[in-house]
Amino acid sequence: MNTTLKIGSLAIATVSALLMAGGCGSSSTAPSDSTKPAAPAAGATLSGTVKIDGSSTVFPIVDAMGEDFGKANSGVKVVVNKSGTGSGFQKFIRGDIDIATASRPIKATEEADLKKANIDFIEIPVAYDGVCVVVNPANAAFASLTPADLKKAWADGSKVKTWADWHAGWPAEAINFYGPTDNHGTYEYFTEAIDGKKGNIRKDYQPNQDYNVVIQDVAKDKNGIGYCGLNYYVQNKDKVKAIAIDNGKGPVAPSEQTVDDGTYAPLSRPLFIYVNLKAYSRPEVKAFVDYALGDKGADAVKEASYVVLPKDVLDMVVKRVQAGTPGSIFDKAKPGTPTAQILSGAK
Repeated sequence: MNTTLKIGSLAIATVSALLMAGGCGSSSTAPSDSTKPAAPAAGATLSGTVKIDGSSTVFPIVDAMGEDFGKANSGVKVVVNKSGTGSGFQKFIRGDIDIATASRPIKATEEADLKKANIDFIEIPVAYDGVCVVVNPANAAFASLTPADLKKAWADGSKVKTWADWHAGWPAEAINFYGPTDNHGTYEYFTEAIDGKKGNIRKDYQPNQDYNVVIQDVAKDKNGIGYCGLNYYVQNKDKVKAIAIDNGKGPVAPSEQTVDDGTYAPLSRPLFIYVNLKAYSRPEVKAFVDYALGDKGADAVKEASYVVLPKDVLDMVVKRVQAGTPGSIFDKAKPGTPTAQILSGAK
C-alpha cells in the first residue's frame, strides 16, 4: 500500500472513531479522568444579560461585582443601575429586572405586589453596613449621641431648632438637617431605627437623592448634620466627622470592626440583593449570584469599603440560596437584630 493510501485510511478510521464516540453520549459509563475533555474557558458557555437596579448604597458593591464577573464571562452583559431601593423594588415587581438591590429589607406591601405579579424571590444578604451620623469637622459641640438624642432631634414634630435646644450649653445656632430622600433604603432604615417608624422625620429635613451631595452640604455647613452609609463616610473622612453612638455601653464609633461585631447598634444593618426565582434558573443569573457569594464577591465588598459577612453567616445564606428558599425572613426583624440570629431562627 502506498503512503497516500495509508494516510487516507488512517484519517477515515480516526473520523469513524470520533463519530462513534460522539454517538455514545447516553452511555452510563463516564470517561476516565485521563480521557475527559478539558473544561471550557471561563464564561465560554455563558451568555445573556443580567439586569440589576436599586439601592445607591449597594451600588458600589454590585457594580464592582458586575464589572469583575463580566471580565471573567465575556458572553454575559451585567447592567447595574442605582435608582434607589424603592424604585428598584418597583422595577422588580414589574419584572423589568432580574435582581433588586436594597439597603433595607423588603416591605410587606412590596411582597404583596410581587405575589400578585406571580414573582417569587430569594432574599440574599451580601454585606454589612453602618448608617453614619456626620457633622462638619468644625463642630466641636459633641462627640457622641444616644439613640434617644437622635430621636429628640430627628423625629417628626421635633422642637429642636438650635444646638442649644438639643442640649443645654451647646451653641444657640440653628441646625440644618441633611440626608437621603425617602426613596432610599437608608432613609427608611434610619427613621425606623431611631423613631420606630419608617419615614417619620422632621418637616424641615433637607433630602437629596445623591449621597455625595449630602456629604457636600454638611462639609460646607458648620451647623449641618446628616446621615449616610459607612462607605460614603469612609471615602470622605477628610470632609466630615462621624459621631459615635452610645447605646448604653459607652460611645461606639462607626467602623468595619464595630459594624461587623454588632457593637455599633442600632445603626448596623445587612445589605441585600433580591433575586427573581425564575430568573435564577437562567445559567448567567445563577452564575452571577454564585460569584457574588464567593471569594470574588467578598473582594468587591471590601473594594467598596463595606463589611464582609462572617463565615458562619455566609454559610447560612448560601444554604438558603442553594435550596432556593423563597420569601423574606428580614421583613419583620427589628433594626439592629443580629443577622446570624435572624438566619438561625428561620424555618
